[in-house]
Amino acid sequence: MVDVRTLAAAALGVLLGLLLVVAPDAVVKIHTAGRLPSDRSGEYGTDSAVPDRWRRVVRAVGVVLIAVGLYFGWTLL
Repeated sequence: MVDVRTLAAAALGVLLGLLLVVAPDAVVKIHTAGRLPSDRSGEYGTDSAVPDRWRRVVRAVGVVLIAVGLYFGWTLL
């Protein structure tokens, strides 16, 4: 019999990891929504670029989540 919690952890880990790897800019922008910007000199309606450092951190966390999700999936076999 399949453990539903382990299956859910595997699926959520892989899906969330894929989201973090595919769209790191969106994840950082959503995470920082509502905070005061450090630079107020831009024009109204312009988006500030996400620094490469944060993009790499988010992608690294995504890879770790994918690995953990795959591990949980492997334990079901």
